[in-house]
Amino acid sequence: MVTRRTLFSGIIGMAGLMSPFAALAGPQKMAIADNIPFATWTDEEPLYVFYPGDKIEISIPSAPELSRQTQVGPDGRITLGLIGQVMAAYRSVPDLQAFLQNAYVGILRDPEVMVYPGETAPMRVLVGGEVKTPGWVDMTGDMDALQATLAAGGFTHMAKSQTVMIIRRSRDGQAMRRIVDLKAPLAGHVSQMTALRRFDIVYVPRTSVGEAGVFMEQWVNNLIPGGIMNYFTYRVFK
Repeated sequence: MVTRRTLFSGIIGMAGLMSPFAALAGPQKMAIADNIPFATWTDEEPLYVFYPGDKIEISIPSAPELSRQTQVGPDGRITLGLIGQVMAAYRSVPDLQAFLQNAYVGILRDPEVMVYPGETAPMRVLVGGEVKTPGWVDMTGDMDALQATLAAGGFTHMAKSQTVMIIRRSRDGQAMRRIVDLKAPLAGHVSQMTALRRFDIVYVPRTSVGEAGVFMEQWVNNLIPGGIMNYFTYRVFK
C-alpha cells in the first residue's frame, strides 16, 4: 500500500532521477523578459476604436474625389489618396479624424475630414486556460465572463474558477487586469458579474492540485517506464 509518507518520499526522490537528464541537456539559459506592468483597472466606457476588418467611410468635402469607403487591413492600416497608408487600428473616430486632417494640412486648402464607422468585424473575446474548448468566442450581444467561459465548454476539473483573470486594453493602449470570482454564481451565491468588451482576454488558471497533476504527467509518467504507480510500487516493495 502506498502511504502518504512514501508518496512524498517518492516525489523528493524524483529530483535525483531528473538531474541526469538535465546534465545530458547541458547548460541552457534563456533570456528573461521584463515583466509588463498592468495599468489601473477602470470601468469607464471608452470611445469605440477601429480594429482590423472594420469598414470606414472617409468624407473630405473640399476634395470629394478623395472621399472613399475603405477597410482596415490585417496590419491595421488604410490607404488614402495623396497621403498613402495610414494606421487606423486602435484609434477612435475623433483621433482618426484629427490625424487625417493634420496629414492633409499643406496638401488641401481646406483639410476637413469626416470619419464614419461602417460595418465592424466580428465581436469576439479570447478564452483560455482551464476551459474545455479554449479559443475565440463570438459575442452576439452583451456577454459577461461567466457566459464566455460556458461558451468555451465550461471549466475543466482543474480550473480555479474563483480567481479568473480578465485582461483588457485601456484607452492609452496599456493592458489592464482584473480578477473575478466565477465560482460564487455557479454555487448560487450573490456575485457581481463582469461585462466583457470586444477582444477582452479571459484566462482561467489551474488549481495547485492541477499543477501537481501536470507535473506528474509531464515529468514522471513521461520519464519513468510504466508510469507513476509502477515507480511508487517499486519504491515500496523493493
